[in-house]
Parts: sequence; C-alpha cells; structure tokens
Amino acid sequence: MMNTNVDMTYRFLWDTEPTDEQLHVIMKEVEEEARRKSEQIAKQIIENLEREYTLALSKRQTQLK
Repeated sequence: MMNTNVDMTYRFLWDTEPTDEQLHVIMKEVEEEARRKSEQIAKQIIENLEREYTLALSKRQTQLK
C-alpha cells in the first residue's frame, strides 16, 4: 500500500535520483509484492505436492489389488 504523504511523481527515466522518501516507498512496494508472490508460489507448491501424493497413493493402492 503506497504512502500517500510522499510525492510519487518521480520517474526512473529522469536524470535526478529519487528522494529517500520516494525510494523507501518504492522499496516497500517491491517488498510487499515479493512477499505476496512468494506466499502464492509456496501455496501452489504445497497444493501440487498434495495432488501428486494423492495420485501416487491411488496408483500404489491400485497396483496392490
């Protein structure tokens, strides 16, 4: 969530550097996005593992019959 108290009209194409406040807001947004993506990927991995385990268990039980 962006801090509305900081002027975020900065563009990376400009010749000037962002202010410390602007850089802080940008990096906070990057951090939040990375955390969300990491959590999403971890959830997908767990779901895939559970699905594959269930499939393998089912095949194993079919082979034992």
